[in-house]
Amino acid sequence: MAEKKETKKVEKKVSEKKNEKKKAVEKPAKPVKEKKVEKKATVKKTEEKPVVKEAVEVNKNVLQMVPLITEKAVMLIESQNVLTFKLFRNATKKEIKREIEEIFEVKPVKIRVNNRGSNKYAYVKLNPKDPAIDIATKLGMI
Repeated sequence: MAEKKETKKVEKKVSEKKNEKKKAVEKPAKPVKEKKVEKKATVKKTEEKPVVKEAVEVNKNVLQMVPLITEKAVMLIESQNVLTFKLFRNATKKEIKREIEEIFEVKPVKIRVNNRGSNKYAYVKLNPKDPAIDIATKLGMI
């Protein structure tokens, strides 16, 4: 009988300790969850997205061209009066011609477009009255 009483006491102590551990674990867990929710509520991601969209929409109308400065490009400038550009989005020959006329105030005679892999290159042949060397020096290519 003494053994039964002792085992009951030990079982009560063990169960009390388990209950205390559960209470101790449950109490800190609740405030931590509330803090995470509060942090998510304070971050305003919706305000950032429209700003990025506006910047992208502004750049859609501008044709992004970068002049190529390679030995072949310089050779084409000197011998055939041709400027070479790398394009960053799909553009038609009419768009390229309009952009060249606006930026450099020169009328292109012929435009050739070459797709290599994921890159697009434009070869713009200029009128002999407007030397490509002058435009290349303005761009800092030569």
